[in-house]
Amino acid sequence: MTRSASITRRIILILFILFIFIYLIPYVWLIATSFKTRLDAFSMPPKIIFNPITDNYRTVFLEKKFLLNMKNSIIITFAVTLISLVVGVPSAYAFSRFSMRGDKVFFFYLLGTRFTPVIVLSLPLYFIMTNLKLLNTFTGIIIAHTAFNIAFVIWMMKGFFDTIPREIDESARVDGCSWLSVFIRIAVPLSVHGISATAVFCAINSWNEFLMALILTGRNTATLPVALPGLMTPQGTFWGQIAAVGSTIAIPILIFTFIVQKYMVQGMSAGAIK
Repeated sequence: MTRSASITRRIILILFILFIFIYLIPYVWLIATSFKTRLDAFSMPPKIIFNPITDNYRTVFLEKKFLLNMKNSIIITFAVTLISLVVGVPSAYAFSRFSMRGDKVFFFYLLGTRFTPVIVLSLPLYFIMTNLKLLNTFTGIIIAHTAFNIAFVIWMMKGFFDTIPREIDESARVDGCSWLSVFIRIAVPLSVHGISATAVFCAINSWNEFLMALILTGRNTATLPVALPGLMTPQGTFWGQIAAVGSTIAIPILIFTFIVQKYMVQGMSAGAIK
């Protein structure tokens, strides 16, 4: 390696580290604020060294019942991710392996529904769920989130299934496997990386979603993003408690993404090559 190439690599590495540092600053600041008193949070210059407290977490999750909202978020996210994968992955395999008249038009129409602004559908969703008596229920919000996630699952997983040689399926069919057996025994194991990546994005979409949850949930089914604005009151804004809830919203997704990052990178890169 030449000297100039070595210098270039070092510069790129330094810039990359700097970018990561700048990217993580808001998260570090958020977590630090959640352990500060109100006085420390607003001190100027900002305090880097302080006596951490857990009062914000205790107040918001025990006294203000945000633990219920956290449970609601977990239930909804888990159900939406599971149902979206169970329905979307076989559909994506069908789009990848079978041809029918107008399948491409239908595929792009399905994908187009994912780009529809939620605000456009908010009023129809409200009336539909009210008429079906699903307003303020887990079922209603799970159906709404799943409807938006399925199109994304089909689009992403189809790209991955397209990279799996059709000859593998044909060989299994010659050996006597049904299409269902081919899908379960061959396609799914070969696409586990793509499924992992898709599951992460589905979970993030559902966990962070605000508008549909605001419209379709009630006091007993509200998620963390919906309950969070309740900490801004006429008497003042409880920034330490907001930081505690914000940390609780951000950290689980970061941990989950870190655990499956290897599968995410492999799945996304494999699905991008056709």
